[in-house]
Amino acid sequence: MPPYPGFCGPTYQSQSRLARFERCMNFYPERIEVSNRQQVVLYPTPGVTSFATATEAPCRGVFAQAGRCFTVMGETLYEVSTNGVLTSLGTVTADQNPATFATNGDGGSELFVTSGDKGYLYNLTTGVFSNPVNDVTQGGMVDGYFVALDQSTSTLKVSDLLDGTTWSGIGTLQRSAASDPWQALLVRDRKILLFGTETTESIYNAGSNPFPFAPVPGVLIPYGIAAPFSAKSMGNSVLWLTQSKEGARQVVAMSGYNVRRVSTHAVEYQLSQYTSVSDAVAYTYQDQGHQFYVLNFPSAGATWVYDLAIGMWHERGSYNSAELKFGQWGPQYHCHFNNQHLVGDSTTGTLYTMSIDVYTDTNGNGLHRQRIPPTLRSDQDRVLVNRFQLHCDVGIGLPSATAQGYDPQVMMQVSRDGGLTWGYERWRSAGKIGEYLTRAQWWRCGSGRNVICAVMMSDPVPWRILDAIIDVQPGMH
Repeated sequence: MPPYPGFCGPTYQSQSRLARFERCMNFYPERIEVSNRQQVVLYPTPGVTSFATATEAPCRGVFAQAGRCFTVMGETLYEVSTNGVLTSLGTVTADQNPATFATNGDGGSELFVTSGDKGYLYNLTTGVFSNPVNDVTQGGMVDGYFVALDQSTSTLKVSDLLDGTTWSGIGTLQRSAASDPWQALLVRDRKILLFGTETTESIYNAGSNPFPFAPVPGVLIPYGIAAPFSAKSMGNSVLWLTQSKEGARQVVAMSGYNVRRVSTHAVEYQLSQYTSVSDAVAYTYQDQGHQFYVLNFPSAGATWVYDLAIGMWHERGSYNSAELKFGQWGPQYHCHFNNQHLVGDSTTGTLYTMSIDVYTDTNGNGLHRQRIPPTLRSDQDRVLVNRFQLHCDVGIGLPSATAQGYDPQVMMQVSRDGGLTWGYERWRSAGKIGEYLTRAQWWRCGSGRNVICAVMMSDPVPWRILDAIIDVQPGMH
């Protein structure tokens, strides 16, 4: 039987489907932190609800600090109030790149924004908006100085101390330690990380005059960057999509100056299949004790997420019902403001609140979630699957009889050949509200030498998967 049209095949695989055919879409793993249990459960990734909408699109960045929030929508810089009101502050040049934000604190009371290869300054006290510097792609702040990268010439530009209106011509540093051009800038631990195409440098405040910054002596990190907006700081680490002289398309994490690979062979295989990764954009956030590095691939229509807390990957995506497949997860920018996670949509002018207590996507539909487990096999003997039960929270239906999710359904499909072809969907209820004795189980699931029982659900309820129980009869030839 060919693949059933309702089934969305996984991308979490190695080159051999039979070697590893798994997917964890819109679920994230969590280890139960009890000393005598090593169980890993799956919890639903957060959904979104609309918070603020601009007439311009798309969102190109969002930033919050000291109780104030700002976003760039199209060609406009806005301040965002706690109740979702957008106030225009000035007009910026737009391009295909995200905008970047930084402030110089109470000492300078200025917001520095890069957009469209220009640097803009908003005085947080007086409200004056200006364009003091050009030819800058990304910006940041260290020791009271605004710093910005001119990607086209591999030049670091620096403002005067606590004064973003003045960018002296002598306040520049040209790349000289290596020949590969600088592509990205990130400030971390009072150091400026400048990522090249093959190597990365660390710049610090040497206190010299007239230009205060200099490369850290003896440090040249042998990893460049494949996507300039993939570098993000999280916890004790800096993560980015890397490339070097030896190859490309790995995700690495750096603590201090020690770099380690965090992507798996399965993830790296998928990255190698994408036509382009240079437009990848990352954001990070912390929630429920997890530290998530979210890496969006607009050209490839995919979103991969690494959880630093557990050291595992999962996927997030928005389901296209017309094409019967997952695409990129909509949110591409993040900030924590007014005790909530705000995210900006990569295609529209909408800011959303993101919460684990919300189960809908950017269109207001229930998030499709999918788990494809490892292949069940027995020395290539045929196994007969008498029963499959999904051990998940039950009795989780919504109270309204007219709402999607009143009687939440689990869709199960069986592959008997390791995921090459699939049978039809078989639906089971996870229980209306309060029906706590419900069991989502399927009988007579067939036989095969490489059996996979995959599940998918789309109702906007708190799907939580604890385990799966399978009754099999092995050893059949």
